[in-house]
Amino acid sequence: MSTIKINDLSIAVVRSTRRKTIAIKIQEGNVTVHLPKLMPLWLAKQFVLRKQHWIEDKLKNFQQRPPKRQFIEGELQPFMGEHYPLHIIQEPQRQRLHVQFDQQKLVIMAPSKVTTLQIRQALTRWYRRQAESLLKERVKQLAEQTGLRPNQIQIKSYKARWGSCNLKGDIQLNWQLVQATQSINDYVIIHELCHLRQHNHSKAFWDLVGQFDPNFREHRSWLKHHGHQLVI
Repeated sequence: MSTIKINDLSIAVVRSTRRKTIAIKIQEGNVTVHLPKLMPLWLAKQFVLRKQHWIEDKLKNFQQRPPKRQFIEGELQPFMGEHYPLHIIQEPQRQRLHVQFDQQKLVIMAPSKVTTLQIRQALTRWYRRQAESLLKERVKQLAEQTGLRPNQIQIKSYKARWGSCNLKGDIQLNWQLVQATQSINDYVIIHELCHLRQHNHSKAFWDLVGQFDPNFREHRSWLKHHGHQLVI
């Protein structure tokens, strides 16, 4: 595999017969440039040089991210904008994990040989249950306030989006939002509700969002720069 060297940065080159355009991808701090199979390497290097400052900013943001969660005793876990310590109680006779929230901490009742993966999975299931209740109820409240009423509300797993709205009028929300503040949740919900009237991101769409969330730019920016903190 070819590479492009820019100062101390080494960028892997990925060619594809199906690709028609050039693109840069950054995942977990690794940079790759994707280009059509027959594109000359010097053109790819020129493209990378033009994007050098953008790449450096993205890598800087990645390096400043907090470490991934370990799901260990005492670690803080987000829920509705607050952070609560994780308390793990191991019981030899217990067969299944159970999560409960007492307003001060997240308690996990677990078997004696529980793994961090099992704790992560149990916490994920708990978050999803909370999202099914809290996010759906909030959609109903905001639908009444805005007069924008969806056909269905669904809680989904997404890797690269916080919500969606289809032409049938169904709204889908990422369950991981239940970890964020109410204002962030409201922004995403209002964003998708507004798509019921404007199926695009035109000026008319953002004007409509601004009617119901005057601080939407701040909330949108928070998700862009800090949304990774919600990813389990």
